[in-house]
Amino acid sequence: MSNRELEMKAREHDMSDATPEAIAQTAVATEKVIENAVVSGYKKIEDAVVGGYKKIETGVVEGFGKVTDKCVEVLFAREGESVEDAKKRLSGKE
Repeated sequence: MSNRELEMKAREHDMSDATPEAIAQTAVATEKVIENAVVSGYKKIEDAVVGGYKKIETGVVEGFGKVTDKCVEVLFAREGESVEDAKKRLSGKE
C-alpha cells in the first residue's frame, strides 16, 4: 500500500475505537509521508544551491582564464608568439 493510500485511510478512519497498535501503525505511516516530503524538499533545495554554485564557479574560472590570457598576450608575449607558447616559455616547460 502506498503512502498516499495510507494517508487517505488514516484521514477516513475513525480512530475512536481503534486499537493502540492500529493508532501506532497509522502514526508511523503518517510520519513516513511527512519524512518523504521533507527529504524531497531538502533534496530540491540542495540541487538548486549546488547548481547555482557550480554556475558561479564556472563563470569565475572562465573569467580568470580570459584575464590571464589577455595579460600574457599584452605584457609577456613576444611578437608573433601565441598566448599558449608564451605561457609555456614563462613556466619553463618548453
